[in-house]
Amino acid sequence: MLQSFCRKEKLKKYLKLLEEEYVKKKVLQALLISTITLSATALPMVASADTVDNKVSVQDKKINELKEKENAAAKELAGIQSSISSIKAEASQLQTEQASLGKEITKLSGEIKNLEQRIAKRDAAIKEQARSAQVDSANSTMLDVVMESDSISDAVTRVMAASKLVSANNDLMAQQKEDMTAVETKKDQTETKSASLQKNAVELEAKKGELEDQELQQTIVVSGISAEKETEQSKKDAFLKEKQEAEKKREEQTKAAEKAAKPVESISKDTKSTTGSTSTGEGTASTTTPVQPTPAPDQGDQGQQPSNPTPAPNPTPAQPSNPAPSANGNAIVAEAYKHIGKPYVWGAKGPGSFDCSGFTSYVYRNAAGREIGGWTVPQESAGSRVSFSSLQAGDLLFWGGAGSTYHVAIYVGGGQYIHAPSPGQSVMVQSMSAWSPDFAVRVN
Repeated sequence: MLQSFCRKEKLKKYLKLLEEEYVKKKVLQALLISTITLSATALPMVASADTVDNKVSVQDKKINELKEKENAAAKELAGIQSSISSIKAEASQLQTEQASLGKEITKLSGEIKNLEQRIAKRDAAIKEQARSAQVDSANSTMLDVVMESDSISDAVTRVMAASKLVSANNDLMAQQKEDMTAVETKKDQTETKSASLQKNAVELEAKKGELEDQELQQTIVVSGISAEKETEQSKKDAFLKEKQEAEKKREEQTKAAEKAAKPVESISKDTKSTTGSTSTGEGTASTTTPVQPTPAPDQGDQGQQPSNPTPAPNPTPAQPSNPAPSANGNAIVAEAYKHIGKPYVWGAKGPGSFDCSGFTSYVYRNAAGREIGGWTVPQESAGSRVSFSSLQAGDLLFWGGAGSTYHVAIYVGGGQYIHAPSPGQSVMVQSMSAWSPDFAVRVN
């Protein structure tokens, strides 16, 4: 009996030792799982937040650099626009001078015509007086005057009167011819100056095209920088969103890990409650498989290497539309007629006012969907040359040499064209006989 009692006591002690070892293993296992879970969730998330912060700082630097570029480009664009304003002021002054010269030439031409008519009338009057006084021949005139005189004093009086009449007529004719020569000379000088001003206008037209090209290029640069800045800002916003999501997940996983660690305390209580069954304890200890807590989802890759957000695509430049087929001449003319009476303003492109090239470009854009250029020279290349004998409605008419044109109009048929003429005038229809163009182009 004593031996049996001793064996039972030893067995109880052995089972108690096994129970204590089992509890220790369960506690250590749970603690280890909790520690691993917390480490796997907290540390990578901290690293992820730091990485995103660095990326945000890089984006801020890029955005600031782009802002500086944008400001510099905007200043350059403002300078170009100021130059355009100066060119417009010069052109306005030249056009005012040309208008004044045109009026002066018209006035001088009228004066010349009046003088020529007066000279012709006076020549006829002088000849009539000569015939009446029979002074067609100097010798017979003086002889007849003397012979028909009643006295010597009468003869002297008649001779002096005849001489004065002839001299006065000759002086008048000489003066008239002198005046006519002076007016012709002045007209030549004025026309020369007008040609010089016209040459300057051609240069200004070319300069306007050059500045328009520069302004377009600079606008493209500014728009490109602005678009790039928006792209970098979008990347920054994506990184900030990623950081917020990472921090949110870190909080969720920390709570999950803390919740997973709570069963550790209950393990000891549950194990102690089983000590009453000593006869089956060994079997339970050897056969029961402890329930493993479900580990939190693996966030290692997401914490240490956050997925890079897809960068916002660079803005795709608009593709130019395919050139329209040959413009409908009737539609072009119909659109042009809508603007008759609108004032000429140098550099204006509609719809309230126009200059010559602004008018033609506006009409073609709205009637045919064609961009033919913003000034005369590029409009020369909008189509093919045609002869005046084969003109069709809608053809472009140019004044000046190729590459240096200074005026453009739209042919409407019947030997007429519609155009925005010059300062002080409005869009009108004019005859080719009044002002003939130098060549014509049919827009393709």
